[in-house]
Amino acid sequence: MRWAILGTGVVSRKFCLGLSALGGQAQVSAVASRNPNNAKAFTASLGLGYAVPDYEAAITAPDVDAVYIATPAHLHEAHAILAFAAGKPALIEKPLAHDAVSGARIAAAANDAKVFAMEAMWTRFLPLISQIRDKLAAAELGDLRGFHGSFMRSNVPDASVSLFNPHAGGALLHRGVYPLSLAHMFLGPVTDIHASARLGDTGVDEDIILTLTHKNGALSDIRASVRAEGSNACTLWGTHGRIDIAGPIWRPEGARLIPTPPAAVTSPTPARFEAFRESRFGQRVARWRTGLKRRGMETLPGDFLGNGYAHEAQHLMQAVKAGQQQSDIMPLQDSVDILKLVDTALLQVGATT
Repeated sequence: MRWAILGTGVVSRKFCLGLSALGGQAQVSAVASRNPNNAKAFTASLGLGYAVPDYEAAITAPDVDAVYIATPAHLHEAHAILAFAAGKPALIEKPLAHDAVSGARIAAAANDAKVFAMEAMWTRFLPLISQIRDKLAAAELGDLRGFHGSFMRSNVPDASVSLFNPHAGGALLHRGVYPLSLAHMFLGPVTDIHASARLGDTGVDEDIILTLTHKNGALSDIRASVRAEGSNACTLWGTHGRIDIAGPIWRPEGARLIPTPPAAVTSPTPARFEAFRESRFGQRVARWRTGLKRRGMETLPGDFLGNGYAHEAQHLMQAVKAGQQQSDIMPLQDSVDILKLVDTALLQVGATT
């Protein structure tokens, strides 16, 4: 499959380099940028594809089969519609759009044109996430009760960059969408959301916390920041165990499934055993017993192709070949529903949008 690349930022470079992991299955053809000189420099530095003068020229190039849209979020709708008009499937960089209204229009336009389109939430397509979904489907955690996830990195505030842009920046839109998307995938639709945030000088949410109530009753907490460092790890927990997903959240290095069968609530410890239990030796015995329980722990590998970006491209290619118009891993409705949550959260905290 031959790709047109719209946008020449860091993520586009990663995507193009990631395609090489698919061997001869994928290649870069036309590349376009707001500044044609950037497109020329991009193709020259990577030795991939050729530069064209504008976005429409890239989409309509005869040797282009699919379009990767990595322009600023407020331009995604216009560029996606151009791709649909040309009958080209589109992989649209996260977030799908700058708000839910625009995202819904993208979904409707793809449906009307009967063209495959999908948000490029690349973490969802990693083999590790597929393994975790299989574990959940097999009820290995019992009844799911909750999820925690964070994406936090400390950056110097700069209004000229997208992270701090008052109309398209902020911790939630750029980083919180990762754990939010995983929470939605693992635990299902959200019925209630509450947000708290610390806003920066440009009006964007620099630190934000979300608490979610899912339709199935499970609870999630999401943290995101553009000003502070965090563990960037995730945890899923249920009545019979938990899964610890190692950071970084955008490309986890692995996970551990730790079975913890529910314990009966016991009566108070008899006095003759209490002193032993609270002694140094008694605590050592308790730690030994805990270690025995953890021998049942299962390690899930975090292997992936290349830099990890190839999996989402491969999914699109396979879906298009199979005649699908929607992804079963990242349906457009999921993307729109997640944007609705983002919109609600940002409205609650008064962030600039």
